[in-house]
Amino acid sequence: MAGHKLSSLKGLERFQMAVVADGMPAMKRLLRSRKAKLLMQEIHKEIFELGPPTPPNKPTGRTRYHQWLMHHASEISRSLETMGDIEFYIGKFPYRKTQIAKHRHLQFHVESFLHELYILQERLVQFLKFVERQHRKDPRLPQIKATCAVLNTLVIDSMKKGIAIRGSHVHRWRMSDTKIDRLNAISFYTMMPNKKVKRVFKAFYESEYRKTRKQWRGWITGGIAEAQKLVDAYFDELFKLVFDDKGKLAYPSRLEF
Repeated sequence: MAGHKLSSLKGLERFQMAVVADGMPAMKRLLRSRKAKLLMQEIHKEIFELGPPTPPNKPTGRTRYHQWLMHHASEISRSLETMGDIEFYIGKFPYRKTQIAKHRHLQFHVESFLHELYILQERLVQFLKFVERQHRKDPRLPQIKATCAVLNTLVIDSMKKGIAIRGSHVHRWRMSDTKIDRLNAISFYTMMPNKKVKRVFKAFYESEYRKTRKQWRGWITGGIAEAQKLVDAYFDELFKLVFDDKGKLAYPSRLEF
C-alpha cells in the first residue's frame, strides 16, 4: 500500500513521504518497547519544556543519516512555503493607519522573495554536498557524484537570473525597479499643500500602485511555479540515488545499523 501511494506522488513530496515511511518501523518498535515511556517524556519536554533532548536510544550512523535527510528536505520545503507566504503578503496592505508607504511595503516583499530564492539555492546545493559526503567509500560514489554534479549545474543555471538580481541588491546597491521608483516620486506629490492637487495625486498613486503590485505579484507567482518544477525535478533524480527500486532507503555502505 505504501509503495502504491509513493508511486502516485512526485518530487519533493514523494521524497519526504518515503523518508517518513522508512522511519515508521523503528518508531513502532520503540512504541512497543519498554522505552515508550521515555519517548513520551521526550515529546512532552520538546513541546512544553524546551529542554535539551535526551534520546531514548543512542543514535546510530543510520539514525543520524535518516534525521539529516529529513532535515534537508524540510528546509527546502520550508523555503518554498515562505515564497508562497510572500506571494500572499504582497497582495495585502494592512498598514493603512501607519507611516509605512505602499511602495516600500511592495519593495520589501520583492527583496524578501529574492533573498528566499538565494536561500533555496543554497539549501539545494548543500543537500547534494551532504549526499556525496555520506557516500564516501561507497561503491556507488562515482554514479552519485556524477548525478550530483548534473543537479548542481541544473540548480545554478535555473536560478542564476534571480540570484544575480539579489546579489546586486545585497552587495552593490538597493534593488531598483523603475515602476516602484516612480511610485516613490508620485508619493511626493501626494504631500502637496494644495488639497485638489493632493487628491488627484493620491488617486493616481493608488491606481499605479495597484498596477505595479499586480505585475510583481505575477512575477513572483511565476517564480514560485518555476521553483517548484525545479525542486520536483531535482528530487525525482535524488530519489534514485537515495532509495532503491522498491522505495526503501539505500543507506551508505559505511554506516552502521
